[in-house]
Amino acid sequence: MRGRLTHRGLAAGRAGTLLALVGCMVAGCATVRQARLAQQDARAPAGERTVRAAEIGLTSNSVISLDDAVRIALSNHPAGAQARQALAVATAQVDETRAAYWPGVNANASYGRSTANAAGTPHSTRTTGAYNGSLGLNLLLYDFGKTPALVRQACLAEMAADENLRTARNDTAYAVRTAFFDLLRAQELVQVSEEAVRQYQEHLNQVKAFAEVGRRIRYDVTKAEVDLGNAELALIVARNGLTTARAALNRSLGLAEEPGYRLSESLLADIPGDLATLISAAREHHPELRALRDQELVASAAVDAAVADLYPSLGLQASYTVTGSQLPFVWNWSGALQSAFELFGGGRKTARIAEATAQLRSARAQVADRDQQIYLVLTQSLAQLAGARQRMDLTALIVRQAQESLSLATERYRLGQASSVELTDAQVAVIQARADQVKARFDYQTALAQIKHAIGEE
Repeated sequence: MRGRLTHRGLAAGRAGTLLALVGCMVAGCATVRQARLAQQDARAPAGERTVRAAEIGLTSNSVISLDDAVRIALSNHPAGAQARQALAVATAQVDETRAAYWPGVNANASYGRSTANAAGTPHSTRTTGAYNGSLGLNLLLYDFGKTPALVRQACLAEMAADENLRTARNDTAYAVRTAFFDLLRAQELVQVSEEAVRQYQEHLNQVKAFAEVGRRIRYDVTKAEVDLGNAELALIVARNGLTTARAALNRSLGLAEEPGYRLSESLLADIPGDLATLISAAREHHPELRALRDQELVASAAVDAAVADLYPSLGLQASYTVTGSQLPFVWNWSGALQSAFELFGGGRKTARIAEATAQLRSARAQVADRDQQIYLVLTQSLAQLAGARQRMDLTALIVRQAQESLSLATERYRLGQASSVELTDAQVAVIQARADQVKARFDYQTALAQIKHAIGEE
C-alpha cells in the first residue's frame, strides 16, 4: 500500500512539474507574442503615436468642455503613455528580482563525433559518436538579507513609478486646464479687439461726414484713421495670440492638427480651505511628493542590500549527467553546498555602501525640496487667487465707468465740445478696461488650476 502511495506521489509530482513547465512555456509564448506586436508601429495605441482628431471624434462641429478636454488628454497624450510604460518596466523588474527566490534549472544536450588516435598507434580516420546530456539546479539558500533588500527595493520602485504615472496625469490635466483658459481668454480678447475696430471705423465714418460739412478739420480725420490703424494692428496681435493658444491646447490634448472644434465656457469651482489645509492635503496626496518618498525608501533598501553584500551567500548546486556512445548511457549525479565570500575587493563594497548612503541622503533632501516648492506654489497661487478676485470686482466697476465716460465724450464730441483726443482716450479706456476684465477672470481660473495641481487633483 505504501509503495502504491509513493508511486502515486511521484506520478503526481512529475505531472505537477510538467504542468509548471507547460505553464511557463505558454506564458513565455504570450510574452513573446506581445513583444512582437509592440514592434509593429501600425498597431501602436494612442499616446505611442500621434492620434488623428477624427479617431477621437473631434471635428469642426465639436463643442468640448473642460472635462472633455482633460479626458481626451489623459487618454491620448504621450506623457501618460511614457509613464504607463515606465510602470510596466518597474513591474517587470520586480518579477526579475523575485526570480532569485526560485531555483535555476538548466539543461543541455550534445552529440559529437571524434577520432581516438593515440601516440604509438597507427592514425585512423575512424570516428565514434558520443552523447552527452545534463540537468543542473542552483538554489540560493541564504545571503544575509541581500535578495530580500533587492526585492523590497524593486517593489518600492514600482510604487514610485505608479505615483509617477499619477504625476504625469496630474501634469497633463494642469496643462490642459491652463491651455483651455488661455484659449478662452484669447477668444474674448479677439472679440474685444474686433469691437474696438468696429467702433473706430464708425468714428472714422462720422468724422469724415463732419469734415465734409466743415464741422471737423482734416486733423480729426487723420487722427481717426491712425486710431483705426492701431486698432487693426491690435486685432492682428490678438488673432495671432488666438492661433498660438489653439495650437497649445491641441498639443496638450495630444494632437498635431487643428480640428476646428469650439469650446464651451467651463469654469472651475472654488476650492475651500486655507493655506494650512491645502498644504496638508498636498503633503498627503501630491503624487510627485509621494513618489519622492518612495524613492527615499528605495534608497534605504539599497543601503540594506549594500551592507548585506559584505557577507557570504549560501547556495545549493546539483546536477545529473548522462554520457555514452550507445545505450545504456552512463549516468552520474552530484550535489554541493556552496558558500562564496570575497576576502578582499579593493574597498569596492564599502564604497558601494557609502554611495548608497549618499543617495539616501540626497533622496531625503529631494523630498524636503519638493515639500518647500509646494508650499511656495500654494502661497503664490492663493495670493494670485485673491488678487484676481479683487481685480474682477474692480474691473467690473472700471468697465461701467469707462463706458459712461465714453458715452459722455461721444456726445460732447458730436456737439463740438470735446476734441478727438478726448474721444480717443475714452475709447481706449473702455477697450483696456474690458481687456483687463477678461484677463482678471481667467487669471482667477488659472490660479484655481495651479492650486488643484499643487494638491494633486487630476
